[in-house]
Formats: sequence, C-alpha cells, structure tokens
Amino acid sequence: MNTTFPFGFQLPLAFYLTIYVLTLVVHVVLMAYVLGGSLWLTWASLFPGKEKTPRTMQPVARLLRDWMPFALSGAITAGVAPLLFVQILYQQQFYTANLLLGWRWMVVIPVLIVVFYLLYVVKSRAIASWALPLRVLLACGVATCFLFVAFCWTANHLLSLDQSQWPTVFQSGNAVTSAITLALRLATWVCGTLPVMSLLGLWQLRGMRSRTAKWDAEEALVGTSPTEWDYRFSQENRRLMILSVAGTLSAFIFATLYYSQLDQKVRHSLTGSAGFVWLMVLVTSAVAVILLSLSRRKKSVQELSTLLGLTCAQLIQLVAAASLREVIRLTQADLTAVTQNAADAFQIGGFAVFLIFAVMNAGLITWCIVLVKQK
Repeated sequence: MNTTFPFGFQLPLAFYLTIYVLTLVVHVVLMAYVLGGSLWLTWASLFPGKEKTPRTMQPVARLLRDWMPFALSGAITAGVAPLLFVQILYQQQFYTANLLLGWRWMVVIPVLIVVFYLLYVVKSRAIASWALPLRVLLACGVATCFLFVAFCWTANHLLSLDQSQWPTVFQSGNAVTSAITLALRLATWVCGTLPVMSLLGLWQLRGMRSRTAKWDAEEALVGTSPTEWDYRFSQENRRLMILSVAGTLSAFIFATLYYSQLDQKVRHSLTGSAGFVWLMVLVTSAVAVILLSLSRRKKSVQELSTLLGLTCAQLIQLVAAASLREVIRLTQADLTAVTQNAADAFQIGGFAVFLIFAVMNAGLITWCIVLVKQK
C-alpha cells in the first residue's frame, strides 16, 4: 500500500472498503452509546453521591435508561451492513476466527438477547423499590454483558489477523494468543466509546433543557427551583465534558501502547503513506474534542455551535480510527485474495435494492424517534 487508504486499490476493493468504514462508524456511534451508557449507570449505582437526588435519578442516568433499549436495537441493526461487507472482503479470516473462537462466539447472540431484556428492567420504575445491592448488581450485570460482547469481537478480530497462530489455537483451544495485545486493544475501544456517549448525552441534555422537562414525584425533583434546575444541568454537563476528555486521553494512551505491540511492518504502514494522513487526522480531531470540551465544560447547556463542532470532530475521529483499523488488517491480509473477493462481489447485482432498503430503514428509525419524543 503506497497511497493513502483507501486510494490506490482497484475500484471494487476501494468501493467496498469505503462503504465498510462508513457503515462501521454508524454502528460504532450507537454501540458507544450503549457500552458507554452502561458504564455510566454502573458508576452512578456504585457511587450515588451524597446529594438529595442520587446520581441514578439525575438527568443523564434517566436519559440513558430511557434510550438504551432503543440504542441497542439500533446498534444491532446498524451492525448488519458492516458485518456483510467484512464477510465479502475477508471471508477466510472472518469465518476461521469465528470457528476458532468456539463457544464464546456462539453465546454472543444469547448474551445480547439477555441484556436487551435487562435494559427494560433497568428502565422500569419497579427497580426504584429494590434494595441497593440488587440495583448495583443489575447495573454491573448489564455492563459486564456488553464488555463480554466487546471482548468476543476483539478476540475475533485479532484471531483473524494472526493466521500463523491458527494451528496452535486449534490444537490448544486458547483463543487469546496475546493477553496484553487483546487487553490494550479492548481498552482502546472501550475508552473511545466514552467521548461518543458524552456527545450524544450533551445533545440529549440540550433537548431536555429546552423543553423544561418535568420529573415524576418519585424522582424527588418536582418543585425544583430554577436555580437548582440550572445547577443540576450544569453539573451533568461538566461531568460529560470531563468524561469526554478522560476517555479521549485514555484511548490515546492505550492506542499508543497497542501500537507498540504491532509488528514492525504494520507500524510502518500506519506511519507511512497508507496511514499517515489518517493518523494526523485522528490526532487533530482528538485535540479538537479535548479543547472544545475543556473550554465549554462550565456551561449549563452547550450552545448549538459547540455541539456541532464537537460532532464534526468526533465523526472525523471515528472515520480516521476505522480507516487505521483497516490499514492494520490489510497489511496483514492477503491483498490478492481480498481484491479478488471484492471484484467477485462487485459483479453481483443488488446494490440498488440495498440502498432502497437502507433509506427505508433510516426513515423508519427516524419516524420512531419522532414518535417517542412526542410521548
């Protein structure tokens, strides 16, 4: 790869790589809300604070409980497209990794089904009467399920890259060839979900504040004075901004450590012609996220211009991270086979039908959001 990703490849491969990265970013945005949100709810349950209103009843926690079931459905739906394209591009690597991962891969769907229903339990009003240990256990259980799914996908991805270890993994049954590499890559992506979740939370806070939402009596916020109301939103806004900065910095640290574990050939691709531009874009957008978050952390509700700036920087950062992810994979893959897979798929019709249903699904999802907001 002598040119910036995804340029320099034949048209079919460049096309599928571009579509794959873009659809993956859509999936990651929704996935980040769910995983980051589950970690936020776990933190709020473990450390409810000393205020009259516990953190589990404050604005961000309530928003997360209300929207996480929908976000999980959206994340699973949005994951169909990148899953399709990864099977087109990396058939042998993907299917072999599935088989080598064994029972862990087989239980991903059952775990997602369980956690999907647990999210509705978390959302229900009945849990307010539960004992604190049970509420904490429920929140920790939800987060653990999502972390397990993240572990499985990370292990699957790393297995697909390391073809030389396939015979050893098959014989031993140990799907983790390098615990350090897996832990660093998993930590990078988990920390990277926090700025995305924070951004979506900021948008939701702004919408809630503009509607002067009323809280239920059991949440001990009816009759809250305007001053206290503004303070509560300012406090939540500051927490999200700090979390965004902490998540971005932590992801950068873990990504640097993960980079040190890669082969020299892969590191050369990332810093060479294939990945250098995306690496600079990633660093620049991350700095922009940090500076915007620090400069506006004391606001009660973020201005529209700030949120738009954060959104653009965050999306650019995700596209850059996804592109670098593919540079790593292509460096370790058989480019001849991948190119042939893309060329074969490019000859098959049906893309117009895919676009039609993609637009229809996007419209239906938007309609569902509008209906929910009207309730």
